[in-house]
Amino acid sequence: MIPTLALQEAIRAQFLADGTIPLYVEPARIRAASVRPEQLPAIHLSGLRTEILGRASGGQIVAEVRAMAHLWAMQDGSGTAEGIAAAMMMALMDAPQANGFDIDEWERPTLAWTDQPGLDGAAHGAVALRAVIRWRE
Repeated sequence: MIPTLALQEAIRAQFLADGTIPLYVEPARIRAASVRPEQLPAIHLSGLRTEILGRASGGQIVAEVRAMAHLWAMQDGSGTAEGIAAAMMMALMDAPQANGFDIDEWERPTLAWTDQPGLDGAAHGAVALRAVIRWRE
């Protein structure tokens, strides 16, 4: 089994352990999802893409995993959306703690704000993540 869901959980745990993010985003709103949230602010982890790179020593499998962390928040002039996004970037500066797999490479996150028509003042930021992971079958 490819441990992509475990990586997603490790990213979520990193957000929850951050000193800023849980002040603004309720833990139940930091989750795996691929749809716009009804309640803001929220962070949705989605877009997992896995490419098997091959085998490593000892029967291990190596894969590149890409994911997106989507931030949805009201753009009300308070800077909340930007503050949450900055905290997300800092929380993911280093690789999250792996459980059941090893992270060989961790690419620093990148953030892009996207225009989303019909969001009535909500901001949408997408944080791109990339890791090379290794695990045993």
